[in-house]
Amino acid sequence: MAYLVVLVFGAGFFGICAIVLPFLLRFLLLAWLVRLVENVVRSVLQFFKKLIFCLIFVFGTAMLGAFIAGIGLQIAMNVFTAVEGKAADPTTPALIGFLAFFIIVAIRAQQWKFRRARCRSDNVPAPVDEHSFSMPPQPPYPVGYEDVADAWSKAIELAPEHYGPLLQAQGNCAELVNAVEHNKDIPDIAMIDTATLIRNYLAALVRSSERRVRSAKPEEKAAVIKEMVNFLLGFGNRAQTDIANAAKGMERQDAALRSHLASQLFG
Repeated sequence: MAYLVVLVFGAGFFGICAIVLPFLLRFLLLAWLVRLVENVVRSVLQFFKKLIFCLIFVFGTAMLGAFIAGIGLQIAMNVFTAVEGKAADPTTPALIGFLAFFIIVAIRAQQWKFRRARCRSDNVPAPVDEHSFSMPPQPPYPVGYEDVADAWSKAIELAPEHYGPLLQAQGNCAELVNAVEHNKDIPDIAMIDTATLIRNYLAALVRSSERRVRSAKPEEKAAVIKEMVNFLLGFGNRAQTDIANAAKGMERQDAALRSHLASQLFG
């Protein structure tokens, strides 16, 4: 009986698959055809867009220039011949117009060639020397933060295209850490928390990102590096904000001290 039940359910399952599978294959084929047609239409539209722009860029200006040259010369000849009472010959302006047309076409075609070459060169990233960022100039870190300083160097090696922002964030973190470590009387708890965050997690973040980059697929590496850069810039922004807030707090304390002394000494 059990085998009969299994047989019935198996037959039903395969029957349903036999009914559904053709519809699924048709759907997948239709989706593929739609995507193919979409790509073809996009390519054709892109081609016609470039073609129309090329025609306007090259032949449009050439025709306009030839028309202006021919008409201008014809008007000038009409003025000079009217004085002598003769009719102006339109042959010379027409020839000059054709000549101007071909000259302008040649010039604009060369400009179009240079323009296309410049656009392609702008889209190609400049080659980066992997050794040029190996030892970036670093603000000094206190003793015990050697792994943090090394982590910044490694981060700049992984993301050399973000050299400037990373170096700025590194400087902010170094300034905050030095202020906390060299001035034990800092009352700003936020600065101390940020320094602790930098000491405990910044180097670990860079090491983790480096491992992920080594094991990631080529199309995933950019996302991993971008995420690391965002976190590091977050460290730098928080350090900069804490330093600015602490400076304002010290100014308020200094103002309160001077006010108190003024009231006691001169009041």
